[in-house]
Amino acid sequence: MIERNKHINQLWYIKHRNDQLKHTGFDYENNLLKKLLSSQMFGNPNTAQFLSYLQGLLVWQIEATLVVRNFWNYTVDKYYNKHNN
Repeated sequence: MIERNKHINQLWYIKHRNDQLKHTGFDYENNLLKKLLSSQMFGNPNTAQFLSYLQGLLVWQIEATLVVRNFWNYTVDKYYNKHNN
């Protein structure tokens, strides 16, 4: 999310349209709270909207730690997020 948002959308798409990455890990950008919380919490529209805002915040917090992870690896971008582990 952070890596994609720091570029212009069209240029990012042109650069990454042929990526064939396998084993990229869990897709936490879209499924983080759906896997952690009960499906009953998403039944109420007000709660579901609040949880969508909260999920964006949690994803940003997780990806903000990528700077620390990639600090010593100078061959990749500061916000690189395609690690296998």
